Amino acid sequence: MVYRYLHWIIFIFLSLIFFPSRHTNFVRAQKVDTNVIDTYVTEKMNELKIPGAAIGIVRGDQIEYVQGYGIADDAGRAMTPQTPFLVASFSKSITALGVMQLADEGTIDLDEPVQAYIPWFQVADAEYSAQITVRHLLNQTSGFSEFEGDKRNLDNRFTDDALEESIRELKDEKLKFPPGAMFEYSNTNYDILGLLIQTVSGQSYESYIEERIFAPLGMKNSYTSLPEAHAANITSGYYPFFGFPIAWEDHMPYSRIITPSTGLFSSAEDMSRYLVAHLNQGNYQGVSIVSPDGVEELHTLAVKYSENAGYAMGWTVFPFPQADPDSEPPTTLAHGGRWVGYRSLMVIIPEKEIGVVVMFNKSDPCRDRAMDNIGWSLTLLALGRKPLEPPAPDFLSSYGRALLAVILLSLLAGLIWSFRRIRPLSSQQGLDAGQRRKAVNQMIALTLLDLTLAGVLLFIWLPNQNDTIPLALGFSPDVGWMYVLFLLLTLGGGSVRTIFLWIKMK
Repeated sequence: MVYRYLHWIIFIFLSLIFFPSRHTNFVRAQKVDTNVIDTYVTEKMNELKIPGAAIGIVRGDQIEYVQGYGIADDAGRAMTPQTPFLVASFSKSITALGVMQLADEGTIDLDEPVQAYIPWFQVADAEYSAQITVRHLLNQTSGFSEFEGDKRNLDNRFTDDALEESIRELKDEKLKFPPGAMFEYSNTNYDILGLLIQTVSGQSYESYIEERIFAPLGMKNSYTSLPEAHAANITSGYYPFFGFPIAWEDHMPYSRIITPSTGLFSSAEDMSRYLVAHLNQGNYQGVSIVSPDGVEELHTLAVKYSENAGYAMGWTVFPFPQADPDSEPPTTLAHGGRWVGYRSLMVIIPEKEIGVVVMFNKSDPCRDRAMDNIGWSLTLLALGRKPLEPPAPDFLSSYGRALLAVILLSLLAGLIWSFRRIRPLSSQQGLDAGQRRKAVNQMIALTLLDLTLAGVLLFIWLPNQNDTIPLALGFSPDVGWMYVLFLLLTLGGGSVRTIFLWIKMK
């Protein structure tokens, strides 16, 4: 799709930072100034027109600060740190933790093929089917494409066997590259891991996560389904549909086939508890949910996708120079979460013993970078540093919709003009033979232009963006409808014009 997914967030962020000198040791930052935090967040929310937000800051083994801002729904309900959000791709880290728990117990070997636990698992290539290991899935190196993972988001199955059914359907899926060859972020990897948890544990993925992760960490405002989250007063999720904020969460499927990769719900306070466990070798207030070795493996860089950034198990890993400009850039782990109406970011810097989570009840493809910048800046403020400067908006994010609107208006004007041009062609008192020939040539040129424009959209632009019309309608609905109108004006309007021309020429 045009706008999405965490690795682009990290790429953009890394392009804004530099690598300083390295000579001092870490000194633990002082407790955050909550007034500074509150002022910064509320200013940015007003600037970006964000209805509501919730944050959590953890230091060492303690939750230092949690706070809610703005409203959670159209009724004006106040946002709190306990308000549930859809956490979207945060779910991957939670699923990875569940797999590591089973690895700690010896019931899963990360380097064993998936077929060792799910014998019927297969893709189109039988050899590749036998080569995909649990580790490949965790590290996003299995060969499944980002596009294949995106398509899963539009599925609307809710039955108990929905997850298994969807994985069985991968038997005809062609991998983009051999298992282990390279990195590509795909929801499919983590949905398979969810089925692996379900198969090995003998219980549903949802009940496993509730019993083995949410309950021991005291995550009382975290849920594995939309109905449960609604019962607990989940925040509405807003999308700026043609600039007008609309609560959009009821328009999305929230299928059970994507729960392990993008479908969990949690609050800022609960995710703060989760980050404490990650910063403390798997422990939270004396409760151990995974071994120290397991945590280390979860956090270890497994594959690079740029010079300075790569992927671990449900985490992006990269150096963060501005977190300590006077010494070695500390290794930072982060993951974003995005769905229509929701955007979030979680960050941990183990060396600094700091963790931050920020959650918004709005998504806006035009403001993705600016919203992520709030999360990075909160991390810096928690470390006693200055926030980042707002990122410069890129042309496509700022003007893409306006440019598409101009194209649509031009197409509409051209269509109206062409019908006015065709109308007198059959009249004896109308155009002479030369004029008629010229008009027909103009209509042929317009037809070729329409076909070219439609072809560019369908066969060049959308494939290059890993997008389709249904995906655009699902995740950037206003852009999706503009695509539909574009095709109606080119292919549809052009076809009607051609028929009208043929009738007039008879």
